[in-house]
Amino acid sequence: MRYCGEELPRPSLEPMNLKIATPSLILILIAVGALCQPLAPSITKMGNGLTVILQEDHSSELVGIDVYIKAGSARETAKNNGVCHFIEHLLFSTTRKRKAGDMDREMESLGATLDAHTNYDYAHFSTTVSSRYLPKALDVFADAVNNSEFREQDVERERAVILDEVARRQSEPEVVCHQLLAKLVYGAHPYSLPIEGTRESVKSITRDDILQFYHRYYVPSNMAIVLVGDFDKQSALSQIGQLFQGKFGAATAPSDKPAIPKLTKQLTFSSKRAFDTNYLAIGYLGPSGADYDDVCATDVLLTYLGLGYRSWLSDVLKARKGLISHGSADFLTQPDPALISIVVAATGTNISTARDAVLARIEDIKKSGLTDGDIDRAKRSLLGDFAFQVETVSGRANNYGFYFAVSDPAFSAKYVDCVQSVTGDDVKRVARKYLDPDAAAVVTIGPDVEDSK
Repeated sequence: MRYCGEELPRPSLEPMNLKIATPSLILILIAVGALCQPLAPSITKMGNGLTVILQEDHSSELVGIDVYIKAGSARETAKNNGVCHFIEHLLFSTTRKRKAGDMDREMESLGATLDAHTNYDYAHFSTTVSSRYLPKALDVFADAVNNSEFREQDVERERAVILDEVARRQSEPEVVCHQLLAKLVYGAHPYSLPIEGTRESVKSITRDDILQFYHRYYVPSNMAIVLVGDFDKQSALSQIGQLFQGKFGAATAPSDKPAIPKLTKQLTFSSKRAFDTNYLAIGYLGPSGADYDDVCATDVLLTYLGLGYRSWLSDVLKARKGLISHGSADFLTQPDPALISIVVAATGTNISTARDAVLARIEDIKKSGLTDGDIDRAKRSLLGDFAFQVETVSGRANNYGFYFAVSDPAFSAKYVDCVQSVTGDDVKRVARKYLDPDAAAVVTIGPDVEDSK
């Protein structure tokens, strides 16, 4: 479903900045809901294994450019945890023909900026440019992806920046909650690793570690170039072929990942932390990205629980009962079974009462389901949010690339129909299938919480 910050899981779509629609705008989106489904893109596999995903849209003189590489923290170990995020920081620095800062200056001269994200299953680099500058922008991306040098001085400069990021992330209670849930739910599986790495792992990563990971995964067979906007398909394919034709190699299979443990009892963790309030996080193991019907039904369920001012968390726990100041229910589609998480900030000492209320509501949904009105409102909120995400060329390029990385880019053109087809029985089914209190992780952190013994 929605995406909101690259390292905080969000239901089913790739992270972006979430826009909250006003009631009047929601009504407009409802009226045109059938129009928010992106068309199926053209998908071409180049001779060297590179996937090229294209969609022409001549409504404006803009092109969204996205490069997705299946190279996230799920391909790391505890020892090199954070190496993919390290590469994100370094990729647009120095190449054989461009000095440090040249790529940023060159893109700015085109009226564009570079953006980059790392997640569990991919690295993602993007920009939006005037279509007249598409060849120049593609040249910058190809140079960065194919020819980055990762100089020792650049590595050390960015190491300090990343260590600061790691420290700042630990001051964000929602991030800490998600990381603690992941550790409990995933055990030794790499989904338990923080995307940015730990202080210890980032300090120990060497230039050789970075080069080894880069040469292993930054290869055409592991990569997609996505263009949406004002261009000619055949001309774009020719340009991409020329820029990437010299890069070959198949991605080495990821190291054998430990199996995701099957939870047979509720796992709990509590920790006293110097945050402003107490936080509750409940996590479950959800569907994998290939299970489209369950993904869409889970998205509808979690939208009802935790998206926007009409959600159950906001309307009941916050507005009516005053048990929480804010909360969210999240799920990010991933190739392996993904984490479903519910995180709330409790008011006062209401953390136990909030926990009991959340668990009781889930059990009620498993027993009685949701009303037709609840399901319709959830679908409208979900698809309204999705419409915002795909209204621009950059949003659609992001969407197609995300599904390349986690399941199948063709699904991006089926998502709206999939959500619309979700029934009350589907919601009840996924609630029963995934939201088992005896296969859950429960985390509490905050100033009034006692450390687990």
